Amino acid sequence: MNQETAEAEPDHVRDLLGRAVDGIQVPMGRGSGTVFAKASRVRRRRRAAATGAVAAVVAAGLLLGPGVPALGHGASTESSPVGGGHATKASRFAKLLPPGTGRISEFSLARLMKYSQSVPVVRPRGAYGGDYAVTRPEGVGYISVHLATPAEIDTKADGGGLENPCKDAPKDGRVDCTTQKLSDGALLGVWETPATDSLLAPDPSGGREYDAVLRLADGRSLTVRASTGFQGRGRLGPLLVEPPLTRAQLTELIRNPVLLK
Repeated sequence: MNQETAEAEPDHVRDLLGRAVDGIQVPMGRGSGTVFAKASRVRRRRRAAATGAVAAVVAAGLLLGPGVPALGHGASTESSPVGGGHATKASRFAKLLPPGTGRISEFSLARLMKYSQSVPVVRPRGAYGGDYAVTRPEGVGYISVHLATPAEIDTKADGGGLENPCKDAPKDGRVDCTTQKLSDGALLGVWETPATDSLLAPDPSGGREYDAVLRLADGRSLTVRASTGFQGRGRLGPLLVEPPLTRAQLTELIRNPVLLK
């Protein structure tokens, strides 16, 4: 067995375990069914979010090597982003974030999830739609912005229209899910998603994150995720200690009307 094969074997085993766990007959010991069911729901929701992001990735987004985001077009909220008409999307998005968030770079979540640079990508909807790596000294997380039309919304996985985003919480794994009806008739749902167990999660396992969805009266849906990152093959780097945005900061960001343009 060569070194490359040996390094890849743990990830291969983890992938097989993750894909097999949904078919396991759960033992009927006290509490075990609840743990497996909640883990399964979290995995399905993350998988649905990643699938939706395939249609919302940046055409120029690249992932360079095992966990190094494309920082060449990055911008930092700790310094002055590039200005004028030549500003990159990352630098423009950095201006919307609180000072000190970290270095912001575009990357492709779809390519990360598929472990391939050859995954077809299309330009996401909206001026800020896409995936952004957030690099700090301790690790790399990400923020994703996804604007969807009614036709693109997976009503089975994510609901549709003005359905309450928290109707299945906490059974579906969403923690402290709250819903607020805004003055324009939109529904705003905000919650926390715990980190997934690396042995139970398929593909890379997800870190802890804050999530928000804005369901608009016209049928569109805006989703913003602030995650500590991924573990496993395809990772961007070590997990951040905390999500790159607090719950309050995420709520403020998703209510910024420029994300709907």
